[in-house]
Amino acid sequence: MKTAAIATLALAALATSLIAQAGAKDPAKAGAGIPAVEYQYGMQLDVKKVLSLTDVSNVAGVVPVTMVYEDSQGRVQKVKYLELGGADDRS
Repeated sequence: MKTAAIATLALAALATSLIAQAGAKDPAKAGAGIPAVEYQYGMQLDVKKVLSLTDVSNVAGVVPVTMVYEDSQGRVQKVKYLELGGADDRS
């Protein structure tokens, strides 16, 4: 009986850990609580994988963008910069 209870507790702890890790990789939740760093010209970025990026396809002109990414060490980072929107501003 004690063995079954211990096994159940161990599996519950493992499941909680896996759910937390999955949430950290969820693009919708990526970067939550991480302060964004303002990009400066020449700044070296270590981007292994982009987790999320502001969609500017329907915005005209220069707009602020936030990119959340994973670096080569597996840490989630966030950077803000300006980008030219993809919409045509000629009306």
